[in-house]
Amino acid sequence: MSDEKLNLYNYLNIVGFALSWVLNSDIVRGPRDAEESWIIFNGIGELFQSYESIVMPISQTYIIAHLILLLEGAFAITQLLPRFRGSIMIQECVKHWFFVSALMQLLWSIDIGIQNVFASIVSVIFMGTMFFSITKILIAQAANTEATQSPEEFWLLRFPFSMHFAWALAVFSMSINGFFVQLEFGTTFQLVLGIITILVFGGVGFKMLFKNGPHPNYIIPAVLSWFLFGIAFCEQGPKVDLEGLQHIIFNSIAGLTGAGLAVTTSVVFYKTEVRAKENGKASGLSKEINEINENDDTVYVTAPDGVQGEMA
Repeated sequence: MSDEKLNLYNYLNIVGFALSWVLNSDIVRGPRDAEESWIIFNGIGELFQSYESIVMPISQTYIIAHLILLLEGAFAITQLLPRFRGSIMIQECVKHWFFVSALMQLLWSIDIGIQNVFASIVSVIFMGTMFFSITKILIAQAANTEATQSPEEFWLLRFPFSMHFAWALAVFSMSINGFFVQLEFGTTFQLVLGIITILVFGGVGFKMLFKNGPHPNYIIPAVLSWFLFGIAFCEQGPKVDLEGLQHIIFNSIAGLTGAGLAVTTSVVFYKTEVRAKENGKASGLSKEINEINENDDTVYVTAPDGVQGEMA
């Protein structure tokens, strides 16, 4: 690996991180004055206000976007190091997809003063492309992961994209829901679509925990549960148009699904990682004892009945 030279993919990853930093750091390019307004790159905090829906979470939920930015910053630096720059995780899995996802996010953030159905369609396309790009990375990394993968490779080259996948799924779902708000669909339709979105989150979390092969993915259901809690506690936007019972039902479904994902993730993690390792250590100790006994030349003879305590 030390002889590997930096190539196009390595440079694209740096550019991709720079684009993500522009978006997540709330940097604005261009004047805000209405009379002089032109193309502006809105920050992440402002974007979601443009396409509100009943699955919009509270503002504190977006903190996780900044955490993802930090992790992907660590990834961008790590993939430049001689030890990792030629890794299959970079060259065969990430490839150009991280750059594409970042570019789609940046294009999504461009404010050209249009808040209508066309803008909503464009938003869905950009977010769908971002989600597709991150999904490509996740699938490729899972397919190319070896049992000998080091902890550094997992935490620095794979972990950030698991978090990004969950975030991309949530944002893509928000865009779809926001699109139908722009079309002025009724509250009943919005409620049904919102519940379907919540069930999709739960289904993806279940798949990652129980149908992900021998190694469950814990971070995706954890991030989705965080997002669901944010939805449950949000009292803004179109959600306030829901009637009393609808409002209670929707918030309850979001909160219970989020709690279910959080608890299930914790239980599976404990059984699979903590208890399994403890049992593995106990099994290893037992194996060592058996090996010692097999190599021991001492003969132990049980005393006959009636003469207990005597040497055989």
